[in-house]
Amino acid sequence: MIDTRFRDEPCEAQVILRPNQSWTWRANLYFLYVLVAISLTIGISFAWLGMWMILPFTVLELTVLVSCLWYCVRRGYRQQVITVRPEMVQVEFGHFASAPRKTLERVYDRFHTRFQVEPARHPWRNKSVYVRCRGEHLQIGAFLNAEELDDLVRRLREVVRYMDSRCVQ
Repeated sequence: MIDTRFRDEPCEAQVILRPNQSWTWRANLYFLYVLVAISLTIGISFAWLGMWMILPFTVLELTVLVSCLWYCVRRGYRQQVITVRPEMVQVEFGHFASAPRKTLERVYDRFHTRFQVEPARHPWRNKSVYVRCRGEHLQIGAFLNAEELDDLVRRLREVVRYMDSRCVQ
Protein backbone atom coordinates (compact mmCIF):
# COMPACT_ATOMS: atom_id res chain seq x y z
CA MET A 1 0.00 0.00 0.00
CA ILE A 2 1.31 3.42 -0.93
CA ASP A 3 0.13 6.68 0.61
CA THR A 4 1.33 10.12 -0.50
CA ARG A 5 0.93 13.29 1.54
CA PHE A 6 1.78 16.83 0.48
CA ARG A 7 2.02 19.77 2.87
CA ASP A 8 2.48 23.38 1.78
CA GLU A 9 3.12 24.94 5.19
CA PRO A 10 6.46 23.30 6.02
CA CYS A 11 6.79 22.44 2.29
CA GLU A 12 7.29 18.72 2.39
CA ALA A 13 6.03 15.56 0.77
CA GLN A 14 5.81 12.09 2.30
CA VAL A 15 5.51 8.71 0.67
CA ILE A 16 4.47 5.96 3.09
CA LEU A 17 4.97 2.34 2.04
CA ARG A 18 3.31 -0.61 3.79
CA PRO A 19 2.99 -4.25 2.75
CA ASN A 20 -0.46 -5.65 2.06
CA GLN A 21 -2.16 -7.26 5.06
CA SER A 22 -4.67 -9.94 4.24
CA TRP A 23 -6.08 -10.14 7.78
CA THR A 24 -6.17 -7.91 10.80
CA TRP A 25 -4.56 -8.95 14.05
CA ARG A 26 -8.01 -9.67 15.51
CA ALA A 27 -8.87 -12.02 12.60
CA ASN A 28 -5.54 -13.81 13.09
CA LEU A 29 -6.35 -14.24 16.79
CA TYR A 30 -9.75 -15.77 16.00
CA PHE A 31 -8.06 -18.16 13.57
CA LEU A 32 -5.51 -19.05 16.25
CA TYR A 33 -8.20 -19.59 18.92
CA VAL A 34 -10.08 -22.01 16.67
CA LEU A 35 -6.94 -24.00 15.86
CA VAL A 36 -5.86 -24.09 19.51
CA ALA A 37 -9.32 -25.30 20.58
CA ILE A 38 -9.39 -28.07 17.95
CA SER A 39 -5.81 -29.21 18.57
CA LEU A 40 -6.13 -29.22 22.35
CA THR A 41 -9.47 -31.05 22.17
CA ILE A 42 -7.88 -33.78 20.06
CA GLY A 43 -4.71 -33.89 22.20
CA ILE A 44 -6.59 -34.06 25.51
CA SER A 45 -8.96 -36.70 24.12
CA PHE A 46 -6.04 -38.93 23.16
CA ALA A 47 -4.36 -38.28 26.52
CA TRP A 48 -7.61 -39.25 28.25
CA LEU A 49 -7.55 -42.56 26.33
CA GLY A 50 -4.02 -43.26 27.59
CA MET A 51 -2.00 -42.00 24.63
CA TRP A 52 -0.43 -39.16 26.58
CA MET A 53 2.57 -38.77 24.22
CA ILE A 54 0.35 -36.91 21.74
CA LEU A 55 -0.18 -34.00 24.13
CA PRO A 56 3.46 -32.71 24.18
CA PHE A 57 3.54 -32.82 20.37
CA THR A 58 0.26 -30.90 20.26
CA VAL A 59 1.76 -28.22 22.49
CA LEU A 60 4.90 -28.16 20.30
CA GLU A 61 2.76 -27.82 17.17
CA LEU A 62 0.81 -24.92 18.67
CA THR A 63 4.03 -23.20 19.77
CA VAL A 64 5.40 -23.38 16.23
CA LEU A 65 2.07 -22.15 14.83
CA VAL A 66 1.95 -19.15 17.18
CA SER A 67 5.58 -18.29 16.39
CA CYS A 68 4.99 -18.41 12.64
CA LEU A 69 1.81 -16.38 12.90
CA TRP A 70 3.52 -13.74 15.06
CA TYR A 71 6.42 -13.54 12.56
CA CYS A 72 4.05 -13.08 9.60
CA VAL A 73 1.95 -10.44 11.36
CA ARG A 74 5.07 -8.56 12.45
CA ARG A 75 6.33 -8.47 8.86
CA GLY A 76 2.94 -7.06 7.85
CA TYR A 77 3.49 -4.05 10.12
CA ARG A 78 6.71 -2.97 8.43
CA GLN A 79 6.64 0.54 7.09
CA GLN A 80 8.91 2.82 5.12
CA VAL A 81 8.47 6.58 5.19
CA ILE A 82 10.22 8.77 2.62
CA THR A 83 10.05 12.46 3.54
CA VAL A 84 11.23 15.00 0.98
CA ARG A 85 11.93 18.59 2.00
CA PRO A 86 13.66 21.35 0.03
CA GLU A 87 16.98 20.69 1.74
CA MET A 88 16.92 16.94 2.47
CA VAL A 89 15.45 13.51 1.82
CA GLN A 90 14.78 11.37 4.90
CA VAL A 91 14.13 7.62 4.69
CA GLU A 92 12.82 5.79 7.77
CA PHE A 93 12.34 2.04 8.11
CA GLY A 94 10.55 0.45 11.03
CA HIS A 95 7.64 -1.43 12.55
CA PHE A 96 4.60 0.69 13.25
CA ALA A 97 2.16 -1.65 14.98
CA SER A 98 1.06 0.20 18.11
CA ALA A 99 4.02 2.44 18.92
CA PRO A 100 6.33 3.44 16.05
CA ARG A 101 9.79 1.94 16.34
CA LYS A 102 12.39 3.01 13.81
CA THR A 103 14.97 0.42 12.87
CA LEU A 104 16.80 2.52 10.30
CA GLU A 105 16.89 6.21 9.45
CA ARG A 106 18.93 7.87 6.73
CA VAL A 107 19.05 11.56 5.89
CA TYR A 108 20.43 12.65 2.51
CA ASP A 109 21.15 16.03 0.95
CA ARG A 110 18.34 16.60 -1.56
CA PHE A 111 20.56 18.23 -4.15
CA HIS A 112 22.71 15.07 -4.46
CA THR A 113 19.91 12.54 -4.02
CA ARG A 114 18.12 10.73 -6.82
CA PHE A 115 15.61 7.92 -7.09
CA GLN A 116 16.79 5.17 -9.41
CA VAL A 117 14.79 2.30 -10.90
CA GLU A 118 16.66 -0.83 -11.94
CA PRO A 119 14.93 -3.35 -14.19
CA ALA A 120 14.36 -6.90 -13.01
CA ARG A 121 17.29 -9.26 -13.55
CA HIS A 122 14.97 -12.21 -14.12
CA PRO A 123 11.41 -12.37 -15.50
CA TRP A 124 10.14 -13.77 -12.21
CA ARG A 125 11.52 -10.91 -10.16
CA ASN A 126 10.38 -7.32 -9.67
CA LYS A 127 12.26 -4.18 -10.54
CA SER A 128 14.13 -2.41 -7.75
CA VAL A 129 13.77 1.19 -6.60
CA TYR A 130 16.73 2.83 -4.85
CA VAL A 131 17.51 6.11 -3.15
CA ARG A 132 21.05 7.03 -4.20
CA CYS A 133 23.26 9.74 -2.76
CA ARG A 134 27.03 10.11 -3.18
CA GLY A 135 27.77 6.43 -3.72
CA GLU A 136 25.40 5.18 -1.03
CA HIS A 137 22.21 3.44 -2.08
CA LEU A 138 19.21 2.18 -0.15
CA GLN A 139 16.45 -0.01 -1.60
CA ILE A 140 12.89 1.07 -0.91
CA GLY A 141 9.64 -0.82 -1.44
CA ALA A 142 11.19 -4.29 -1.64
CA PHE A 143 7.95 -5.81 -0.28
CA LEU A 144 5.73 -4.23 -2.96
CA ASN A 145 4.43 -6.15 -5.97
CA ALA A 146 5.04 -5.12 -9.60
CA GLU A 147 1.95 -2.91 -9.94
CA GLU A 148 2.66 -1.17 -6.65
CA LEU A 149 6.26 -0.56 -7.70
CA ASP A 150 5.02 1.12 -10.88
CA ASP A 151 2.69 3.23 -8.72
CA LEU A 152 5.62 4.07 -6.39
CA VAL A 153 7.71 5.29 -9.34
CA ARG A 154 4.79 7.43 -10.54
CA ARG A 155 4.27 8.91 -7.08
CA LEU A 156 7.97 9.63 -6.60
CA ARG A 157 7.91 11.56 -9.89
CA GLU A 158 4.92 13.54 -8.56
CA VAL A 159 6.82 14.30 -5.36
CA VAL A 160 9.88 15.53 -7.27
CA ARG A 161 7.69 17.70 -9.55
CA TYR A 162 5.83 19.08 -6.51
CA MET A 163 9.07 19.96 -4.72
CA ASP A 164 10.58 21.55 -7.84
CA SER A 165 7.50 23.63 -8.64
CA ARG A 166 6.30 24.81 -5.20
CA CYS A 167 9.18 24.53 -2.83
CA VAL A 168 12.00 26.28 -4.65
CA GLN A 169 14.05 28.38 -2.26
